[in-house]
Parts: sequence; structure tokens; C-alpha cells
Amino acid sequence: MADPIIQGIFSAAFLASILRVTTPILLPSLGALISDRAGVTNIGLEGMMLGSAFTGVIVSAYSQTWFGVETGLVIGPWLGLVSGVFVAIMLALLLGFFHLRLKANLILSGVALNILGSAATVAIMFELTGDRGNTSTLASLQIPFIQLPEFIKSIPLVGGFFFEVFDNQSIMTWIAFIAVAVVWFMLYRTPFGMHLRASGENPSAAQSVGIPVQRTRFIALILSGMFAGLGGIHMSMGYLSLFQRDMTSGRGFIALATPLLGGNTPVGTMIASMVFGFFDALSNRIGSLQIPSMLPLMVPNVATVMALVIYALQTRQSQRVRAMRTASTGDFNSAYWTAVQRLSLLHVVMAMLAVIGVIIAISLFLAPNGFGGYDVAYPLALVIAVVSVALISANIPFLTRVERISAQIRFSGLVSVISLGVYLGLFFSLLMQPSVAFPLGVVLGFGIWATIGGWRLFGMARQSA
Repeated sequence: MADPIIQGIFSAAFLASILRVTTPILLPSLGALISDRAGVTNIGLEGMMLGSAFTGVIVSAYSQTWFGVETGLVIGPWLGLVSGVFVAIMLALLLGFFHLRLKANLILSGVALNILGSAATVAIMFELTGDRGNTSTLASLQIPFIQLPEFIKSIPLVGGFFFEVFDNQSIMTWIAFIAVAVVWFMLYRTPFGMHLRASGENPSAAQSVGIPVQRTRFIALILSGMFAGLGGIHMSMGYLSLFQRDMTSGRGFIALATPLLGGNTPVGTMIASMVFGFFDALSNRIGSLQIPSMLPLMVPNVATVMALVIYALQTRQSQRVRAMRTASTGDFNSAYWTAVQRLSLLHVVMAMLAVIGVIIAISLFLAPNGFGGYDVAYPLALVIAVVSVALISANIPFLTRVERISAQIRFSGLVSVISLGVYLGLFFSLLMQPSVAFPLGVVLGFGIWATIGGWRLFGMARQSA
């Protein structure tokens, strides 16, 4: 049963599904990035997405009544898009009014908008359809999908794969990834982008040189609401052609985290969004296995929590490295501290992946029937638990004290290489025999450790010995 799933993961169709499910995360994430850089975090993204998704469906459905069926089918999707984005922008301006003008607490104002978005959509939906669950009784429309020209298939080597990945993708998906370049250009190549970043980094200094900080933040919230609205439209008119109660399922909250995980840059935000999209698509794939239905649903949420933990730990590690670097004064060595910071991140990631192993082991213990019965699940759970706890224990010393990475570089390297070897070996065992997969994983693990700075620190340790 697992073989078709594994084959499906390593396919163009799976990559295409990643792009589709990344879209409603990436769009609000770009909005969160813009508002964050302006110094006003848009907590209300979830409510804005819900408001936009609902409005788009209602307007597109009733446009066929207002303008006639034929005309409505043509302009309905675009009226729904514009109306949904407009509602999201209005909600963003409402957040700005409460926080920037009335000086209300930003978090409380954002939470209020999220509650409003969830409750108001259900109340209005019930009035219009008599249903509190979805708008299936309305003939709502979809945003068009782009069909690539057939000649792309004939391009040697990459044509067929490229065609399978990008053909029949929603216009919203194309907009989302093109928007990454547009946002990057706006932030780093325009005067407004400079003013926006200055308003977030040092508003007092920005105000002193004539930058209208409050107006800039209002514009940032408008742009943030626009991207949240586009994400909501994709949920109800790209995924489906109806609105379901609370259909965003926390994507607005995930979007608050992705800019931080992506280093507060557009490209980094896109990569972080695609990581979440990968786990979301993966949960859909493994949902067809004979395992308890709750476990696949856990995958995106566990990935979100792990990503936030990794970010928090790495931030803490970076602060320690900076403090040690400052204390070195005259002995400052840029390459040395860069290597320490990279290896610190490696230990953080290895420990967090082992935590996922513990979660899997617990799942095997609690639901053995979904994994082939007690005879199969319990021994496998025991092995996974022992290996995971061992990897966590080996990496923890380098999380609690960063200086141990350079002081105990041999042990740090051994732990890193073994950890990488285990994870890469598990991955390669999907494609080849374990007797080949795990040695190959160890070799590649050593290469990764050496490349990111392990070999440099090892050489420095030998010279000082």
C-alpha cells in the first residue's frame, strides 16, 4: 500500500500539488512580511482571508443573477476576486484605525477581527443559504486555470516534467509566485520600500527625516490585507467553488510565522511557505494509507510547531554566538563564527527531527492496528523511540552550550554525521536497499557537515592543539 504513495511523492504531480497548497500560505505570508517590516504585525490575517473567501463566493454566485448567466460566467470570477480583496482591505484598514489611530492593543484588535471573520461569515451564510456549514446551494464560480501550450512537452529533458508541474495551475498560483519578485523589488528597489523598512526598524529616526510613519504603516496594512484577500479567494474559488465554515484552517496564523522562518525576506518567506506546503501535500498523500485518519491531519500542525521551535532555538543560539563573538574582540575570526553558527543550526534541526521520531513512536504505540497490528507496530515503535531519544540526547549538549561545538569538535562532528546519516539513510531507503542507503547517508552527512564549516573548525582545533 505504501509503494504507490512513495512513487506519488517522487513525481511531477506531487510537486504540482505542493504549488497548489502553498499558494494560500504564500499569499498571506507576503502580506505578513510587508506589515512586519513596517512595524505593525497583522494578527487579523485569518479573519481577512475568511471575509475575502466568503465574499468572493457570494458575489460570483449572484453575478449570474445580476448580469445574466452568460455575462455572469465571464465577469463573475473577477467580480468575486475584486470584491473579496476589497473586503480584506477594509478589514485591514479597520485594524489600522483601531491600532494606529485609537491606539488599541494590536494583538487584541487582530484577535477581534479573526473572531469577526469567523462568526460573521457563518451568520451571513445562514441568512443567505439556510446552511451553517457551506454555500453548496449557491452556483459560485472558480478563478480560471492556465493551460500551457502543448509544444512545451517537446522540449528535451525538462519539457514534459515542466508541463506536468505547471499546466492547469490556478491563476492565483502564478500570481503568488510572481508576487515574490514584485514584493522583493518593492522592498529593496523603491523609495517606498526604504521608507517602509525604516518605519519598522526605527520609527523615531524615520519620523525625524520626514517619513510619514503612520501613513506608511496604513499602506503596509492595505497591502497586507490585499495579499490576505488573494489567499482567501484561492481557498474558495481556486481549491473549490464554495465557501466552507472556517475553511482557512489556521493558514492565516501559519502566515504570521513564515516571514520569521524565512529571515524576513520575500525569497525566504517563499521557501518557508513551500516547506509548509510540502507537509500539507504530504499529509494528503499519506491519508490514503491504512492508518488512523487523525495522524495525517497532525502533519502540518506538527511541522508548524517544530518550525517555530527551531526558529526560537536558533534565535537563542545566534544571540549566544554574537555574545561570544563580541567577547573575542581582537581575536575576531569571521569564518570561525560563521561555521559555529551554521553547525549550531545543524544541531537544532537534528534534535527537532528526532522529536518528530518520538511523536511517530508514540503514534505507533497508541494506534498499533493502523500500522499492521501489535506485532509490527510495537517493535518498530521501540526502535524509533530508542534511536530518536539517543539522537536528542547526543545533540542537546550543543544546544545548551554553543561553545562546546568548537571545544568538542570531534564529538560534535560525530553526532552531526551520525544524525544526518540516519535521516538521509531513511530517505534513501525509499529508493534503494538499506544496506546501500545508510552508508550513502553517512557519506553525504559527512560532506554536509564538512561543507558548512565542520572541517574548518576541525582544522583550527588541530592547529591549536
